[in-house]
Amino acid sequence: MDQSAKILVVDDSIAIVNSLVAILGVSGFEVDTAFNASEALRKIHSNQYDVIVSDIEMPGLSGLDFLSRVRSEFGRELDVILMTGYLEHDYFIEAIRLGASDFIRKPIDTKLMIRSIRELVQRKRGRNDLGDFYSNLDQANFSFIMAPCHFSKYALSKIFSTYLRQSFGVAPKALNELLVCVDEMVYNAFIHGTLGLSVEERALDHSKLQAVIEEKLKNPKIRGRRIKLNFTVDNTQRYIEICVEDEGQGFDFNFWLAQAKSESIADIEGHGRGIALLYHLCESLEFSNGGRTVRIRKHLDSDRRYDG
Repeated sequence: MDQSAKILVVDDSIAIVNSLVAILGVSGFEVDTAFNASEALRKIHSNQYDVIVSDIEMPGLSGLDFLSRVRSEFGRELDVILMTGYLEHDYFIEAIRLGASDFIRKPIDTKLMIRSIRELVQRKRGRNDLGDFYSNLDQANFSFIMAPCHFSKYALSKIFSTYLRQSFGVAPKALNELLVCVDEMVYNAFIHGTLGLSVEERALDHSKLQAVIEEKLKNPKIRGRRIKLNFTVDNTQRYIEICVEDEGQGFDFNFWLAQAKSESIADIEGHGRGIALLYHLCESLEFSNGGRTVRIRKHLDSDRRYDG
């Protein structure tokens, strides 16, 4: 299992780096090295690594700064083990928040480090197997039902971003456009359908708007409404279909659809601009159920646009 796993060791101590190269090499790992965080970042951009083992205290860019950059640029796809001579509470909490995969104290317990690396490699391969499973499905369908009081806790586009990219190989441009559409559809279902905010309420500054939303959510009728999200990925025809349904009053979608087809996005005001975005970014856009249900379809590889 270990021979195909590639490890990047990052430490400003030549002695520690050489020691770890020897130990990990004997254990069957392929090992690369960097003597500071900046050099490590350059190598990560041009090489594929399974696990990074990094000192937490280095001159220049620290291990925590390095971890933050890795998470910012590569998400959770790279596992990072931090090495440290001490592990104070604040460091520990900050490293956990930044997404450290594990911690190894100095002086290093080599058996513990090797076991940690092997577990992380095995976990990563399990994630890759799951991605292979999804990418080889003809079709996958997922449904979610969301309570409005929990809506603001989750960044749905970020949740779906990693999932669609890793599991279904969605092209970056198509993925970015899809995430814009998901945000727009669910936000509209929440603001217009679930809460029924007026034009004046939507124009309030952030703090006042939040106060209005919190007050509305105290209403049992509003709290009882649900937002339903369904998406279907078809790997044979390479498209994704997303459907969002709310339990609000609906609206005159025909008026806004006609406006989206006849005017540019920049000229449209209000929530009609959101509909125009969906119209121009997707191959198809459909409303039903009095405007309470909206459905889009987008090809995962092409730049085709819906022409009505």
